[in-house]
Amino acid sequence: MKKRFLLGVVGSLLILAGCSKQPTLENANEQNATTSQTQQVTSSNIETGSVNTENTNVQTQTLQNTNVSVRDFAKQVSSIVVYFDFDKYNIRKDQWPKVEKLAELIKSNPSNYTIRIEGNTDEWGTEEYNYALGLKRANSVKKALIDLGVDPKKLTVISYGELNPVCTAHAKWCWRLNRRDNFTYLP
Repeated sequence: MKKRFLLGVVGSLLILAGCSKQPTLENANEQNATTSQTQQVTSSNIETGSVNTENTNVQTQTLQNTNVSVRDFAKQVSSIVVYFDFDKYNIRKDQWPKVEKLAELIKSNPSNYTIRIEGNTDEWGTEEYNYALGLKRANSVKKALIDLGVDPKKLTVISYGELNPVCTAHAKWCWRLNRRDNFTYLP
């Protein structure tokens, strides 16, 4: 029990250490506030490739050929959560509309970005097993998105296993919430 707790703490710290180095949309506004000049990016700038990404204001940046801001697109992507049954990695019938919605959302925004598919599990099973199951869940959704016409270059997968729970109560209703795939926009 102590070993598992220690491994969980170490794993969480490693994840947090890695996350602190990655830029987020929230950090972008803080960074832009300290910059003396900000530049609004218009769709014509994106199409011509004359975007100055160093001074780009994330709130006003729009994706190519759309009127959706990057922030709104990222929120739409992250709001989709695909849930799985206990010890399964196949996509449930009731979750297919979410996968189809995600595919349409990705295909409708042809800009240069990546979507990270994050596989998660409940606390049942060993850490190794849960990591492998989370990876199978993420790859299952990736394959479905590719089958629906999404460019494979826009997709990447990661497994957090049981290390990224959204609910920590020890009950069936809570474990069900942790068996999921999340999606993150990566610029």
